[in-house]
Amino acid sequence: MKKIDYSHERKHIHELANHLTIIQGAVKKVLRNIDEKKLDVPEEKERLAKADDYLKKSIDSLRELRTHVHARIEAQEK
Repeated sequence: MKKIDYSHERKHIHELANHLTIIQGAVKKVLRNIDEKKLDVPEEKERLAKADDYLKKSIDSLRELRTHVHARIEAQEK
């Protein structure tokens, strides 16, 4: 049986984990600032915008991974 190389998938998983960690950190920081009532609105908007950018990257990467996996599955079924 041929061994399947999942290095491409591993790269995407690593990339998604990094993006989600950045999002989590930004959101936690905003929430902590809200709780402490030390809001600096421009800085918080920038943090949330950065989190949104990484979220979009994560979604795009996940869609790419899904397409790649589906193609591999279809190829193996032939």
